Amino acid sequence: MIAAEAQVSRRESSKAARRDAILDAARALIRELGPQVSADKIAQHAAVSTATVYNLIGPREQLLGLLLSDLFENLRTTVASMNLADPFLVGDAVVTVSAKMFVADRGLWRHVLPEIRGDFGARVRPFLSFQPINLQIRAMRAAKELGMLSRAADADMTATQIYAAYNGALLLWSGGFLSDDAFLNHAKAGYWAILAALASGDHRRRALRELRDIHGSLTPPITARIDYFS
Repeated sequence: MIAAEAQVSRRESSKAARRDAILDAARALIRELGPQVSADKIAQHAAVSTATVYNLIGPREQLLGLLLSDLFENLRTTVASMNLADPFLVGDAVVTVSAKMFVADRGLWRHVLPEIRGDFGARVRPFLSFQPINLQIRAMRAAKELGMLSRAADADMTATQIYAAYNGALLLWSGGFLSDDAFLNHAKAGYWAILAALASGDHRRRALRELRDIHGSLTPPITARIDYFS
């Protein structure tokens, strides 16, 4: 019985090692060649068969979903390890830490993120193990319970607005229209601007102070001209 369990454990460890090797190979090749890299190339780089890539990872949409899931799980672990009691600081950490994670591997994410839209994006979403909006929802619900949001503010809608503002900055960055610093500043400015509109009393004044500080440090945001009327 013990021998059989050890054998199963070795098989699972081997499978996990091959999976990690495939994901590492995919990251390296996407950085070099772009998001359309083939399963054959990934298999060759990971020293496994193409069939193993499909068996352990799946089709392209599942591969990109797994890459995003790894980042999101790392985000969740990192924010939890910060042991923040203030819901507004939790929300700010979600914005700041995730932006820094994307920027830290810009060669990967500036290829991947533009791909995850429309019908293809809808096919990727089922393979995400976790989405950061859930952290924002939890933070804003806690803020609501503590009276940090105005009585008229809905916690889930507040989190959704924060998520939408963040994704707008993220998409501009991934398209090359925002520099790294500008992406972080705009993501944080969007977060605190929404809280400045929806927080209560002293919490609103705090959000306004944060917003003023961010505006004072904004770098020139546009790194490429956008012709909105073309």
